[in-house]
Amino acid sequence: MTAALELHHITKRFGATEILRGVDLSIEKGERHALIGPNGAGKSTLFDLISGRTRASGGRVVLNGIDISRMPPYRIARCGLARSFQTTSVFAGLSVFDNVRCAASSRFFDRWLRPRVIDQRAHTILDAVGLASRADELAASLSYAEQRALDLGIALATDASTLLLDEPTAGMNRAEAARALDLIRATTEGRTLLIVEHDMEAVFALADRISVLVRGRVIAMGTPAQIRADARVREAYLGDGEVPR
Repeated sequence: MTAALELHHITKRFGATEILRGVDLSIEKGERHALIGPNGAGKSTLFDLISGRTRASGGRVVLNGIDISRMPPYRIARCGLARSFQTTSVFAGLSVFDNVRCAASSRFFDRWLRPRVIDQRAHTILDAVGLASRADELAASLSYAEQRALDLGIALATDASTLLLDEPTAGMNRAEAARALDLIRATTEGRTLLIVEHDMEAVFALADRISVLVRGRVIAMGTPAQIRADARVREAYLGDGEVPR
């Protein structure tokens, strides 16, 4: 079976500085995969390479069997990938509904579709992420946690089969983070998910498999239980202490 997302010996240099040093990764269709590692490990750079914001110095990125390594972001999105960022990226001056409607419209760039059908899809997404009652309000009026839910709704509205979520619970308190995890779990069922997250409780609760990136290399990959028990991971985080929980 073709993997949803494959990274083949990805390298990235900025001048003489090597950020990524031969990253290999294969994520199965429908898998929830977490990427963890200390600050400066190269996680955000890797997300930028996958989504086309920057290009690798070497290696290939393959999405659903298609080499997207040299594609611009808009073409990668049309191949079935959507991304959220560490900070909210909603259109603050538009209504909540229009934010999602714009994303839903972009999904059907190559076909004529009645506005009523797009509107219906936008309302369905807003209901799924718990924002139906806020549809007519400006996105700027939402709380931070609600804006993160809207970010997820925008990604879902594109109907992408593979989602990259960059620290979706960052800046949330424990209760907000728990609700965000429940929302992600419910709304991404059947999709492929690659998530960067510093909250280890969230990672171990959500991921099917975890990859650990340290100094630009994947040093371990496995189930949450395998990663928690891996001596290399303990060393990378806390000098042979416990993996963060």
